[in-house]
Amino acid sequence: MIRPTTLLAALLLLLAAGVLACAENPNEHVQSNEFFRPSAPAAEDQASAADTEGDDGDVQSTQPEQDAESAQADEPQQAAGQEQQTAPSQEEQPAEAQQDDEADDSTLQTAEDIIRRYTSPTYGYSLELICSPFCSPTSNGIDRVSFGSETGRALIGVDVYVDDDSDAEAFVRSRLDLESVEFASIEQTVTVTGDEAQRFDWEEDRRATGGFQVRWHAVLVRANDLAIVLRAGAVLDDYDSVADALERAIDSFFLPREIAARPGRYARFDFVLDYDTADFAQEFGQPTDNPPNEQAGILVLQTTTALKAVLTWQILGEAFYDGDTAITQSLRDSLGIENVSGFRDAGVVDGRAARTGETETPFGEGVMMIQSYAWYCNDSGREFVLHVLDPEDPESVALPLIASFRCSAAGDAADE
Repeated sequence: MIRPTTLLAALLLLLAAGVLACAENPNEHVQSNEFFRPSAPAAEDQASAADTEGDDGDVQSTQPEQDAESAQADEPQQAAGQEQQTAPSQEEQPAEAQQDDEADDSTLQTAEDIIRRYTSPTYGYSLELICSPFCSPTSNGIDRVSFGSETGRALIGVDVYVDDDSDAEAFVRSRLDLESVEFASIEQTVTVTGDEAQRFDWEEDRRATGGFQVRWHAVLVRANDLAIVLRAGAVLDDYDSVADALERAIDSFFLPREIAARPGRYARFDFVLDYDTADFAQEFGQPTDNPPNEQAGILVLQTTTALKAVLTWQILGEAFYDGDTAITQSLRDSLGIENVSGFRDAGVVDGRAARTGETETPFGEGVMMIQSYAWYCNDSGREFVLHVLDPEDPESVALPLIASFRCSAAGDAADE
């Protein structure tokens, strides 16, 4: 289990910073092989270079379809433990070949920046992030992800919504809270995957209220009954130094042909929980500096101002499961709170007997109430614990979450 207060401290820090999706969580969906770009060719040579460098590893960073296909092809082989052919070692290579390799290495020109491709584990879209300035391409967000620059003065993010078929401009204004903004330009464009899109460019001046003047871009793509908004911007004083990185993210935005996931439903690890699409959903591993998986993980739901619910899961032998102990340990390890009491039966969750406990903890000038629930899913051998926080009635907040939970995504599909 994770260290006490780690998650709560991280979440409070994120809320205070106002950047909810930039936690330092290693993401297994960021490619481990980093692409080093060669020095940019002269402008008149760029077109020919793009055609002639098809065999170089560098060109992979600008071909998202090949990246996605190769990643998908590699994963099953690795998971099955299949043996893959490897190149001969230096000792096994002929001396002439070694000399050729050394010559190639000596003439390779590399730039200081590194390119990584982030792929959303839930929706499958991806984009390229250049380091510097975007040197931490990780995000705990699910329906909303954000990548802050090293200086904190530039941002790239992606928000996923259920499409409502409204006018594109009206949709972007309402979702990004831009009702009073005047767009500098609105133009039709296409993504690298050929999807039609609309691009919006504008500036916001918040210097009068202690903020900055910021230049923004947003690209709206509608596909698979979803509306996906890629946003990229920087403080105007810094804009020129990060413009290439912002445009690279926009130009490399890659969408899969089909997207099965939907905002408001968490179903990554063969269980299902529905949540309010107005909530900000994040996922963590156990410990929190690891990615989540089927064996263990944490789902966090937040409103714009407060922590709302925490769901934890872990593999555990049924003989070792005890609901009261599960609540006590999960509450301590995820939120750093010890004083749970009032244990009692709580009916069933997806047909499994559940236990509940109550906690009150100081919060600001008042008291925060926490209602916790624990149950065990026999088929997957996993213990689940849900903590819901509310200053008045956490049980009423918890009921819709509990009613939507299914131990198996397959069972949920059968019900539908």
